[in-house]
Amino acid sequence: MNRKNLLKYIATALLGSVAAYVSIKLPLLHAETIFFLTVIAMLIIYMYANKKIRYMIQLSFLWGVIYALVIMVFRGVSRNHAILIGFPAIVLFTWALAYAYRNKLSAKNILAVSLMTLILLEGPVRIINYSSTLVSLPSFIFNITGIFIGNMLFIKRNKVAGFSFLIVFGCAVWMFCEGGAMWANRIFNGTFTGKICTPVDDTYKLYDEKGDVLSLSEMEGKIVLLDFWCNGCGACWRKFPVIQSLYDTHRMNGNVVIAGVFVEGKNGEYENNMKKFHEKYTFPVFRVSKEDPLVTELSIKSFPTIAVMDANGVFRGMGGTEVVMSIFDDLVESLK
Repeated sequence: MNRKNLLKYIATALLGSVAAYVSIKLPLLHAETIFFLTVIAMLIIYMYANKKIRYMIQLSFLWGVIYALVIMVFRGVSRNHAILIGFPAIVLFTWALAYAYRNKLSAKNILAVSLMTLILLEGPVRIINYSSTLVSLPSFIFNITGIFIGNMLFIKRNKVAGFSFLIVFGCAVWMFCEGGAMWANRIFNGTFTGKICTPVDDTYKLYDEKGDVLSLSEMEGKIVLLDFWCNGCGACWRKFPVIQSLYDTHRMNGNVVIAGVFVEGKNGEYENNMKKFHEKYTFPVFRVSKEDPLVTELSIKSFPTIAVMDANGVFRGMGGTEVVMSIFDDLVESLK
């Protein structure tokens, strides 16, 4: 047995031991576990495979690194940035990798490797955590489309390929400007447009910092915008300047009420957050429990969520700022 084969067998044994340990210690039906075991399997195959299979595994690892650095980073900024910037980036990198491996693999093999890598990276987590990953599903679809178009541009470079890119990129721009917010609102609040029709109930109550109770039914005749937020919600704090600006604009209008609603999960959260809140903002913030009817019956599951009530005591809009603000503006305009 030569030294090369000996090292190969030792490496295989070590990788196999690591795989066995991971399989025993971690739950198998977990996205990270499946991904880790897949990587180990690919490394073992690489050591024994022929040149063509090795090139395919090399391409897969390279494509995976690029995907993680580009898409995952932009998705961390926002899902819509991951679509707007991620789609043309995927097209570019797919074309570049196809060009780099053009003398080693066929175009079909390059396309297959690119698609399989994306599926291995995101497939397990999307299957196991289906409901929680639905909101980023458009980004995944745009990425798959980007692979096909990048491969098409490398093979054909014709008007059809270019026209396809422009059409999909136009869709990406629409998702960035409006469609992404509509999709997120559909996932979290059940409606693309943010429009709802939920009459205010007498059980819908708010509590101020002094502990006094305010019933929403008492606010009929006014347009009410409520910004629901919770402890540890960074996105909520980033939206506060928008709410503060609205409050400053309408504070002298007795027919419009702008307020925050802190959804408290544990005792003391409200008081601790209000100390920091008062350092920068002046709009009123009420408190409710996460079990209160106002939260449960409106099905408020994500934060921040904005709810808008009309002068007749009916909630007409609920969702993200981008979706609901037009509803609020229309209701305010109707009072004039």
